[in-house]
Amino acid sequence: MVLDVDGVFTDGGVYYDANGELAKKFDMRDGMGLEILRQNRVEVVVVTSENSELVAKRMKKLQIQNTFFGVKDKYSFLQQFLTDKNSSFGSVAYVGDDVNDLASMCSVGWSFAPNNATEIIKNNADFVVSKDSANGAIREVCEIIMKYNKRYEI
Repeated sequence: MVLDVDGVFTDGGVYYDANGELAKKFDMRDGMGLEILRQNRVEVVVVTSENSELVAKRMKKLQIQNTFFGVKDKYSFLQQFLTDKNSSFGSVAYVGDDVNDLASMCSVGWSFAPNNATEIIKNNADFVVSKDSANGAIREVCEIIMKYNKRYEI
């Protein structure tokens, strides 16, 4: 499963002071959903166009080793990543919220959008979950994947 960060893990907001980035909101239930996926051998990959120490700390806490920062062309990056892994777009679930996720979302096996994603993303996603970003959207995606794979009983 490949995930964007801002607008998927977070609500898209960021708080700054004179020294820079101060805070982003993450949902603890999302983290548990990703842990359940990892325990069931689903690889989790995070790709973001931003370079954020706060995000790096959160991904480290979540033990997501495949976290990639500063990726401006997510589709090309994902194409190379999958080639390196000897995998294909069809084996990927992607969670995104805005136009920089669109090419990847239109290429993968399953695409998901938080309920508060942009309209163009919601119109092109395979699934629009009922939860907003930073409010359980990732957890909902995790549960859909686990139920589909018949590995998890809700």
